[in-house]
This record gives sequence, C-alpha cells and structure tokens, in this order.
Amino acid sequence: MRILPLLLLLVSSPLWPWGDKGHRAVSTLALRSLPPETGVWFAGHEADVCDHASDPDHWRQDRKEGPRHFMDLEPYGGPDQMPRTLEEAQAKLGGDFYRRGVVPWIIQDRWRDLVDAFRAGDPARVAFATAILGHYVADAHVPLHTTDNHDGQRTNQRGVHSRWETGLVERHISVEALTVLPAQPDKAFFYRPWDWLKASHALIPQLLEDDRDADRTSPMDSRGKTRTAAYWMLFRAKQGPVVKQQLQLAGQHLGDAILNAWIVAGRPAPPAHQGN
Repeated sequence: MRILPLLLLLVSSPLWPWGDKGHRAVSTLALRSLPPETGVWFAGHEADVCDHASDPDHWRQDRKEGPRHFMDLEPYGGPDQMPRTLEEAQAKLGGDFYRRGVVPWIIQDRWRDLVDAFRAGDPARVAFATAILGHYVADAHVPLHTTDNHDGQRTNQRGVHSRWETGLVERHISVEALTVLPAQPDKAFFYRPWDWLKASHALIPQLLEDDRDADRTSPMDSRGKTRTAAYWMLFRAKQGPVVKQQLQLAGQHLGDAILNAWIVAGRPAPPAHQGN
C-alpha cells in the first residue's frame, strides 16, 4: 500500500539538474576560491571533484533521493517561516514534511562528511565528499528548487525549470566567464543554507515573468514543440545574468563550505605525498 505514494513522490520531485556543465562549473569555481593551504588538498584530484559533481542526480534508485535536492517553502508559510530542524518541519507538516524537500539538512549532513574526510587525512575521500556536497549546495541556489511551482505547473509554464536551469547554462554560460570571490571563514556557516534558500526564492517572481514575456513574444516553433531562437534570445537577456549570478554564488558558497570544514577539522595538512 505504500509503494504508490513513494512512486508519486519520485515522479513529482524536481530532479532536473543544473546539468553536468552547471555542476562542474560550481565545483571549478569553488576550488579556485580556496587559499593555498586548503587548495593543496585537491592537487591531482580536481577532475575527480568535477567528474562526481552530478552523481546525486543518478541516484534515483534511492526512493528518498528526490526531496534531498529541494525544499518547497510555501507549505511552511514562505521563506520567513522555514523550519530550522527536521523536528520542527515534522511538527508543522506531519508525515508530509519529507516530500516537501530536505535540502538544507542534507547540506549539513554532507558538510559533516567533508569534515570527517579532512580529519581522516584522505585526499581522495575529501574530493568525493566535496563533489557530493557541492551538488546539493548548487541545487539550493536554483530558485525553482524552493517552490511547489517547481516546473511552472501552477502558472501554465511547464518546462520552465529545465529552460532556466539547464537550457540557459548549456546555451549561453561559459565557465571561463565566471568569477568567484575568495572563500571566507564563517563560524555560522552551518546555518547558511537557509539564507541561500531565502535568496533563491526571492528570484522566482521575476524568473516566471521573464519566461512569460519571452513566450508571448516568440513562444514555439511551427511544430509547437520547442522554443524558438527568439525566445532564447529574450529569456537569455533577462535571466542569463541571474543564472550566472547563482552559479557564481554557488561556487563561492561551496568554497566557503570547504574552507570551513577544513578549519573545523583542525586545519590539517595533507599527506606528505599529496601534490607530488
């Protein structure tokens, strides 16, 4: 009797990714942001971080994976009413809370994994933990990962999720054109995911308006299946800078995550052979 709800949970979950290009970009930016004493941990493992950055999007055999990538804020009353603990979330929504998304707590769990990897002194483990953590950090910077209108289904804009998150990235974003600020120590880092979600959520109204405007001007090709070049030109002009901003912020915040995990782990030096 419980199989159908679980299947429905998977079907309804917004599992569309930034795309491999987007997640790789976030990983690359994060590694660029690190000071030398932390960055040396990744010497020879940079490709591993990028190669595994999209792994969680392929873990759909885990029935609980979908909600790990997002958090619907409306059921809680909006961004100012977000629960800060799983217990608070369950108290507000009961058994429905998990399918509404748990990404901030998953970020916390994966960040703890990174701290443990630094303490274990294993650069390969540090690289993998960084890749997985980075995936969820990146997802928290996607506006449509913070709403129950995650694919525009409530506003007659189906497909807007992939158009914004993957379509603009694949068509118009160059990793070389992205910049990132240096990673910063932050004693309150553990609680930052809620700030990211609130900021991402604030971008939704303009995102949807820009998609509608581009559609009204040049909605579909003659077959009625795909957006025209004119649509992408208009959508890019309005939302391209926002996509770039969110990728850069995700990279910056992943860099902060790595640096602060290293600090909490005791600022360990990598094994002597690392980077040789």
